[in-house]
Amino acid sequence: MVLQGINRGIKGVVPNVKMKNWITIILTLTVLNSFGQNHNPKELGIGFAIATNPYEFEDLSTPQNLYRNKELTDKWNSDNVYPFFLKPDYGLYHFICLEKTDDYYKILVNDNEVGYIPNDSSYYFKTWDAILLQSTVERLTKDNPIKKEWDDDSETIPNNCEFDRLTVQDVIQKDGEFWLEIYFSPECEDYPDKNSKVKYGWIKWRTNDKLLVNILLLC
Repeated sequence: MVLQGINRGIKGVVPNVKMKNWITIILTLTVLNSFGQNHNPKELGIGFAIATNPYEFEDLSTPQNLYRNKELTDKWNSDNVYPFFLKPDYGLYHFICLEKTDDYYKILVNDNEVGYIPNDSSYYFKTWDAILLQSTVERLTKDNPIKKEWDDDSETIPNNCEFDRLTVQDVIQKDGEFWLEIYFSPECEDYPDKNSKVKYGWIKWRTNDKLLVNILLLC
């Protein structure tokens, strides 16, 4: 369903985007997974600046209140603007926020460029913890083991499912390490209900500014 949504989004973009941008858009969308997340941000910042009305960007238009400087006087002059979560037809248009002041959000654009948007009603802020607590995650690599406790030396809990579907229960930072308490179905159910057997454990979700998980906000 989500992939179909992306396809519909691409078809809707064609009449509204200059041809010189078309190849760039295709290449960018291919690096997004079906849940609208980029993988390699330069920094992880303090949280997210989230569009109050993400649906206005379904045509991949550039936000009109995006600037190059914190004084908000130098307008962004590129047509290609991609936030960290990009699935506006499903309500996702989230920039990684590097700094928040009374006047502006300093944000990450296209994974490695710095931009600024006004701190007004067009965007609102959420911490990483708040986003993660609403999500299901999957590990980017299996060398990020599920542990019984939030400790590298703790017992490893096996998960033999082909795909991770790890529901987040808690977010903990300990001694500079970033842990998630998760549960999952050993029977590989995508959406375990209250009668399902589940296992609980801990995984790391980041190391410094390297992200270790996909965040599945649409699950």
